[in-house]
Amino acid sequence: MSRPLRIEYPNACYHVMNRGLSYQTIFQGDSDREIFIKLLGECHEMWGIWVFAYCLMDNHYHLFFQTPKANLSRVMRHLDGIYTQRYNRVHRRDGPLFRGRYKSIVVDKESYLLAVARYIHHNPVEAGLVQFPEQYQWSSGKEYVRILEGKKVPAWLEVGELLERFPKSKRKEAFIEFMRSKIEEPEKHFYEEEHLKAVLGRPEFIERTKKKIKENKKSDPEMPQGRAYMRIDPERCFMAIQKVYQITREELIKSNRGKRNEARSMGMVICRKLGGMKLGEIARIYQVGNYSTVSSVIQRMSKEIEVGGKTNNIYEQIKKILQT
Repeated sequence: MSRPLRIEYPNACYHVMNRGLSYQTIFQGDSDREIFIKLLGECHEMWGIWVFAYCLMDNHYHLFFQTPKANLSRVMRHLDGIYTQRYNRVHRRDGPLFRGRYKSIVVDKESYLLAVARYIHHNPVEAGLVQFPEQYQWSSGKEYVRILEGKKVPAWLEVGELLERFPKSKRKEAFIEFMRSKIEEPEKHFYEEEHLKAVLGRPEFIERTKKKIKENKKSDPEMPQGRAYMRIDPERCFMAIQKVYQITREELIKSNRGKRNEARSMGMVICRKLGGMKLGEIARIYQVGNYSTVSSVIQRMSKEIEVGGKTNNIYEQIKKILQT
């Protein structure tokens, strides 16, 4: 029997879900959910994932996260495996807890970030547990509202990518209004199909993903699990960029209005892609007013790197320094 293909590549985004064996309960109380959420934090520290949204129901869960490294299988082995061990120990049981292998959908983040987050946050509403998504205690919907009210949220929850899609002046109101709105028919139809597709995205995104699958098949059929993710210290990022560009720290961080600072833009990309830093962290380091600006800079610079040429060569030089 052939082994199912895993779609794994750097910076892939996934909507991951799993349910209890025979629909049995996997979270018997708040303490169980706290164990699971703590494990999400461990996955962030060990494997570098960025979590965009989550929801923990009684007999299943939904997660939406990005893997800077191609290590989805390794992350999920830790999450489902360790949770099962801890759950069994607490409840004095033995054997499997989940129905089997988790279901994962590769998501086109640029087009479906908001839609997938809304779908996940709507789970407790659809189940009749709450009237509005942000009222449910065990989902990220509540956490997004908390940070918009100036409160702290888990360090592993990446809120910047999603919140930047809403106008800054009325961000809280716009976020709540969107999350409360009905799931649109295309997404609703996608999730209601008997057999879920492996990819959710625009046609061009689906085609690019198919190419990645073919490349994976040709390279290594066993697809190695990857090593533990090691977060690169911000200071090392600074030193590597300064060395390649031959500039001072002040020149690296300084923003000259109307004049492009390539090293500064490259630094934001390095901090994000190789340093595993959140948008808010990068905004503070480079003294940027908000994380939406950081995200725009990173997107523009990443496209230049993908084109190749001088910019890509510089990126590879910095990457080599940081990986030695």
